Amino acid sequence: MSVSTGEWVVQPDGSRTYVVGKASAAPAVSYAAPPAPQPVAAGASSGPSSSYKPLVRGTPGPQADMLARHSTHIYDDAAMSATVPSAVFARHRENLRTGAPTSTEDQKALAEGIFKWSRKLGATSFAHWFFPNRGGGGAMGGRCGSLKYDLFADLVWKSDSPIKPFEEAFPADRLFVGETDGSSFPNGGLRVTHAAAAFTTWDRGSPPFVHDGVLYIPCAFITHLGTSIDCKTPLLRSSDAVNRQCMRLLKAMKKEPKATICHNYLGWEQEFFVVPAALYRARPDLVNCGRTLIGSLPTLHQQGELHYFAPVPLRVQELMTNIQEKMLAVGNPMTVKHNEVAPGQHEMSPIFCVSNASADSNVFFMQVATEEATKLGLVVLFHEKPFKGINGSGKHCNWSVGTDTGVNFFHPGKTADSLEIYVAGIACLAHGLRKHNELVRCAVAHAGNDHRLGAQEAPPAIISLYPGPNFEAHVDSIIGGGPLTGLNTEKTMVDPRSRNTMAVPAGVEDRNRTAPFPHCGNRFEFRAVGSSQNCSMPVATCNVIFASGCSALASLLEGGMSLRDAVAKMFRDNREVIFTGNGYSKEWPVEAAKRGLPNLNTTPLAARTFNTYQAKAIFKEMGIFEDEEVDARAELMFEDYCTILNTEAATLIKMIETGILPACAKDLATYKDAPFLAGDRMDTYKNIKFENDRLKDLVSVHHHDLEAEAFYLCETVKPQMETVRALVDKAEGLMQAEFYPYPTYEALCYSHHT
Repeated sequence: MSVSTGEWVVQPDGSRTYVVGKASAAPAVSYAAPPAPQPVAAGASSGPSSSYKPLVRGTPGPQADMLARHSTHIYDDAAMSATVPSAVFARHRENLRTGAPTSTEDQKALAEGIFKWSRKLGATSFAHWFFPNRGGGGAMGGRCGSLKYDLFADLVWKSDSPIKPFEEAFPADRLFVGETDGSSFPNGGLRVTHAAAAFTTWDRGSPPFVHDGVLYIPCAFITHLGTSIDCKTPLLRSSDAVNRQCMRLLKAMKKEPKATICHNYLGWEQEFFVVPAALYRARPDLVNCGRTLIGSLPTLHQQGELHYFAPVPLRVQELMTNIQEKMLAVGNPMTVKHNEVAPGQHEMSPIFCVSNASADSNVFFMQVATEEATKLGLVVLFHEKPFKGINGSGKHCNWSVGTDTGVNFFHPGKTADSLEIYVAGIACLAHGLRKHNELVRCAVAHAGNDHRLGAQEAPPAIISLYPGPNFEAHVDSIIGGGPLTGLNTEKTMVDPRSRNTMAVPAGVEDRNRTAPFPHCGNRFEFRAVGSSQNCSMPVATCNVIFASGCSALASLLEGGMSLRDAVAKMFRDNREVIFTGNGYSKEWPVEAAKRGLPNLNTTPLAARTFNTYQAKAIFKEMGIFEDEEVDARAELMFEDYCTILNTEAATLIKMIETGILPACAKDLATYKDAPFLAGDRMDTYKNIKFENDRLKDLVSVHHHDLEAEAFYLCETVKPQMETVRALVDKAEGLMQAEFYPYPTYEALCYSHHT
């Protein structure tokens, strides 16, 4: 074996490489030197080992990788503290904690700081970025945030010229407030053309960022009368409700006296499909509806889970890496990316953060994914069920609540106090899920998700709570008079029984993928959320039900009941909602009905429960909605459902008449000299025409009431669409491949993998 010799060489960009020379004729090999350790701020932990190097922002050279370029385009605390006076920064942080308004002088200082910072990044425009009530759906571009672009310019008002010159400018009021037409956005009757004013207002807890030369300012969207017509406002209001009721509960429990605020957190897991753009454009159903209305599975699809966690196809890997880099630049580290179970399906997810900023980052992710896919000749599908027969896509929302002192309501911790808070927290959640079960179902109810819930790893439409079998036994112990702290929270060690491997610390509870609301160690995972949805309303609903439970428990304690007895009462009164079995079993719907848990398995069934007296009462009590806002959202749920179903039916009819029937005629003509080979083609093709004509007749029936229209579409039109589809999918397996007029499932799912 030859001995290597070499030396460190300093490159022009300042990096170092070690050039190795050998006695043999083999070429020299260079190895990049590890970067020098970064300095650690005074008083900060150096991490788990001496080799730990924290990520620090800077202006690295072009050779630096995406991690070295992270957070360069987000106006977070680090950027703000570097661009405004320290007193302004401190007051801004305090205002976020207390809800106090930003003073006029501080508004000017913040606007000036953001303006100078964003201009250095090349921004020439700004946009108030808000999130209208567009429901869930997978049609291209239909569910992203809304914005208009305003140039960083204003008139020189002190000029005495009749044609005043303009200059670069960003007045403070343009950072904090905007005005637009509210009547052209979905609003459920809260805005009309002759009373249309609506306003955007900066969510000060969600940092602005620069993307493609535009400063994005995350905003709430309210009407002239202060009513919400967006997704963000209820989330912000619910965050305030959680803070109020959690702090009240901690005081009543005599716990955590140093806590000053409770935050709620969100970590989302975004699933999606990727297909070639050319094939996407050749499918009218994908373009108009976001899902295929016809199409049969290839012979190999997801059997054997061959796709799950397999190496990502190169074109998709490039796409996800590009998305990852864009998201890192605005301070959103997409730490996980992988293949999902179905062919063509993938997932990316970030590190969690406070819910309002995290929900915004998810909407931005969907925008960036769409933009970056276009550059590569691909399309990202966010619909919950783009392809029949294989897994659909969800957006699992990992949600938790904790104090600024580090206490997590959903983690047992290591002390008796933290364990009591944990047990009380789950009691509050059980109360909320049992008393307001329908609201949680409504939070994930829309046409796309109806195709997904209850099948292929999606949870059922029955909303239950999964704290784990061990905790369920602990609940029964508490109900029977046992202590709150009798729960064993020690992790077990799983032995792989190999000298090459170490024992694995396993969680106290197993993972249940059939549960809509399972506990995952330090959080609950709302698995029923659809992949196309904005996270805001599902998380707002979690906040509302949890706040209602905290309020109920605090009232018992304030009335003089002991903590043990109060928690036992909460569990006893809501025991039915706790279920740790198989949510896919045939027995569960029967058992759920016995427990009094609703099974609202379609959107219309769920939507009509949204504006009940009980729902309005809890929304008002928690400060989320007034009655008219609840009614408006119920109307929008029906309206959105009707729009989607009517669009799908019209698209299917057109695809049959302009594509499938002509293809059937061509295929049948090839058998004119050998009719005995045609088999049942004639009958199948005739039935397609007959059933499609029947679908046209059904679609022609209209109702003046949105709720009646939604139920008619769900119970009459939708089944007929399935009848037509079954015949068309049979025909696809009969006719010559060259005659089939649309790209097949096989081409859509696989052709971009090579």
